[in-house]
Amino acid sequence: MNYISAADSSTTQIHRDSRWSSHQFLASSNMLAMVSIGKHDSMDAATDVPLKLEATHLQSTSSAPPSRKQPVGFTTLPAPVRNKIHSHLLDTELVNAGQPNVSYTHTIKKSTLHFNASRPPFPVASALFFVNKQISKEARDFFYSKNLFIKFEIYSPDARHAKTMLEDSGVLFSVASPEAVEKCTTHAMDLTIVEKGSAVKRTSVIFPAQYLPRLVNFMEQASKASGAWAAGHALFLSVVNMFGLEKARVQGDLLELFRSLTDIGKVEVDGKELLEGYAYALQRSMMAATFEADVWLKAVTEMTDRAEAAHDKSDYETATQQCQAATISITYAYLTRAETLHSQPESFVKSLQHLRWRTELTLATTLHAKHSPTIASSSPLISASTPTAAQKQIAADLLAAETAASHALSLSTDSPSPASNPWFRSLPPELIPPNKPDWFTDAERGRSWYVLGLTHMALGECLFAAGDLERAAGLLRDNEDADKAFAQARNEINWEVRPGVGLRKAAWVARRETE
Repeated sequence: MNYISAADSSTTQIHRDSRWSSHQFLASSNMLAMVSIGKHDSMDAATDVPLKLEATHLQSTSSAPPSRKQPVGFTTLPAPVRNKIHSHLLDTELVNAGQPNVSYTHTIKKSTLHFNASRPPFPVASALFFVNKQISKEARDFFYSKNLFIKFEIYSPDARHAKTMLEDSGVLFSVASPEAVEKCTTHAMDLTIVEKGSAVKRTSVIFPAQYLPRLVNFMEQASKASGAWAAGHALFLSVVNMFGLEKARVQGDLLELFRSLTDIGKVEVDGKELLEGYAYALQRSMMAATFEADVWLKAVTEMTDRAEAAHDKSDYETATQQCQAATISITYAYLTRAETLHSQPESFVKSLQHLRWRTELTLATTLHAKHSPTIASSSPLISASTPTAAQKQIAADLLAAETAASHALSLSTDSPSPASNPWFRSLPPELIPPNKPDWFTDAERGRSWYVLGLTHMALGECLFAAGDLERAAGLLRDNEDADKAFAQARNEINWEVRPGVGLRKAAWVARRETE
């Protein structure tokens, strides 16, 4: 993706109109009172699968360190050091650390709001975008992958209403003219709010996605304060995803919080850049009179159903994405609807725990099956000093599969260990739903041991795999696949290699730079 060509025209115009970079749109803000999560924590809650766009993890420009005679410059610094420098210059949260608050004044010209700021709301070092080709590409890739932006338009019969929404929600960052903002194309989502069918556009602003919870919180509080507020507004959401990010991540970072809204008069979600079924389910949730736990559980169950169907068709990418989306939805629901979900009967919680178990097991199975044609039974990783990109991907996927299989086993055995219980990764202890070992059958526990054993064998941990598969064979009873896998793992044990070497080796490969 060439970010430079997409942004240059709008950058020049906004710079002329406001005398600062087109990317200076932001100010510091707080998240929802209950949802204290970062820009990309939603993906952390889903899985450890790496994103396709890893611009925030740059690679060194050379395979060997610079010689003593070679002058040390920015491009010769190690990738972690360059990333650290980029974060302090380009991260939308860090650049405002320690800066004084921004105050705004406004005027109305031709029915449109125009704002001026007491200081640049977003003091990013945009000069990095114009140094040279390499530094420009690295800086832009870091900036646009680390910070997702939303273009926000408000239609209202009263300009004061638009001003109140911008100021009280804390998303007033753009002080360029509305005409210049509308020309910007480098953003991740278009969001339009129309009040009472108004045809008058009062303003266009751009703000970073990490401040979206403040806007959603404002709309939720306005709905509670006035029963007519939500019903009198229409919302239009369209994900652009011009950065080619994973769909599950985009849904989690940009759309999942909108599920906390209900009784909206009209909602239209463009589903072209979303996973199958997501747009319709989100629209239905936002237009419902109230949040209904059973309806929500059905919507998430459909995500896992679609993941299993995609796995059966060998569409492993879609299966992975649907599993991630289901996990993100579950996590957000317990962060925003904890009181409602914890008041449900035991049968509901049992169904939820089974759903989470299915999701984790499907993810583990998918990530293992994704590489089954190319990996050896003992280990897929070649002991090279510099692994290939394919080896890195195999290592990362198998490690993620091992984590997901451990999660599934933890759920089916009701393990209290935070190290393997997936709920402890994303929820505070007081919000974690209860679980009971008798909610799962021996066959379900056996499946969990079986998938974990296959993953350990692929990682070269045959001693671990033999233990896993022996338990699986005992629980599944006369299962030919489990018996064969156990015999294979036992025969391939190398007693001269210490247990854990395969896992450490995979972690090393996943972290190393490619050739």
